Amino acid sequence: MLLATLVGVGGGLGAGYLRQPQPALGGTATPLPAASPSVPVDPPPTIAPYAPDVQYPALLPGLLFKPLRMGNSVQEWTVPVPRGWAAFTVPDGVFVPPKRRSEYDELRFRPQSAPDTGGYSLRVKTVNAHVPDEAMVAQRLAAVRSEYDEVTVLNRATDSVRFTFRDHSNHLRYNYFRYFTGPRSSEASLEMSVAGRELDVPGLDSLFAAFASTLEPVDRDARTPIRLRD
Repeated sequence: MLLATLVGVGGGLGAGYLRQPQPALGGTATPLPAASPSVPVDPPPTIAPYAPDVQYPALLPGLLFKPLRMGNSVQEWTVPVPRGWAAFTVPDGVFVPPKRRSEYDELRFRPQSAPDTGGYSLRVKTVNAHVPDEAMVAQRLAAVRSEYDEVTVLNRATDSVRFTFRDHSNHLRYNYFRYFTGPRSSEASLEMSVAGRELDVPGLDSLFAAFASTLEPVDRDARTPIRLRD
């Protein structure tokens, strides 16, 4: 009887041991893939560096101006143009002699020796869209965002906007726009913009401010233009 009991106990222990999970023989431990990885599988896209700027001296503050009459059916203006700068048609870039500048409703001004593109410039355009300044700012910003990459707004006001963008030649460009209304109108009738490189920013800031403070509307009722100091 005692022998049977011992055999039963021994058999039970042996069967219990056999039923225990046994360590795997051989192989290498491999982590299981997560169902939802916490890190991205693909690396982020590489952003190309900007191309080097055009080699040309920087725009400096302290420009002197010469008056130019520009206008349309909405308003006439006496526009300040930097002395010594040449005028060109937009977008063709055809040189316009000084005596013919008042015949155009849009002109770009830059030094005669400056490169056609990639340097700095002032652009002036008469506007006849019959919308207020704020709408013109919104339209301009939407157009820029639809055409260029990496548009960054530096400053935005009711009548102006300043931004940077990556142009089609991979350059970093600075561009400021401002719109002006006549003294008895709520509609924008003049658009001005300055454009340049990062090293031109002090000169762009100065030109942008000087243009706004020097621009004068022409009083059509009195038929007397407001002259700038020549």
